[in-house]
Amino acid sequence: MMHRRRDRESAVSPVVGVMLMLVVTIIIAAVVSAFAGGFSEGSKKAPQCTIAAVPDLMYHTITFEHNGGDAFSLDEIDVIFQSSDAKISLSPKDVGTSCEAFALTSGSGSMVKPGNSFVVRGSDPVWTRGIRFGQSGNSLTLQENNRVEWIVLDKRSMKTIATGEMIL
Repeated sequence: MMHRRRDRESAVSPVVGVMLMLVVTIIIAAVVSAFAGGFSEGSKKAPQCTIAAVPDLMYHTITFEHNGGDAFSLDEIDVIFQSSDAKISLSPKDVGTSCEAFALTSGSGSMVKPGNSFVVRGSDPVWTRGIRFGQSGNSLTLQENNRVEWIVLDKRSMKTIATGEMIL
């Protein structure tokens, strides 16, 4: 008996295979380029500036002086105070509840520019010399001669604008 051998194999043409590999390579290059170029970055950059904090225990205030850098709006920041293991975050919306004032001391509007300052005022802790922020259950008392860390945080990007520490 005679057997006929068939050498036919069904396969993709080499030209089509090369074209498919080329398309895949171009797609991968486009995705890598988009991510490397910042396409995926959705957050905004936080303003960067130099700020000094000056406490005044007699008036229960901490004045923040903008000494240079980008301007920012008071409405778009939180000020975080931390002493020992206690911490509190304050913003202008906390006036009347967690603090007595959160406002510009110089300048107008809500923009804090170089040369301007803003103040965060707490209340008298009564039993000690210092500054009290917050209500019962969520409060922080900053006492005289204690080290306090502070952070000015941009709410839009959730990044730090400035940070520092002071001794009351």
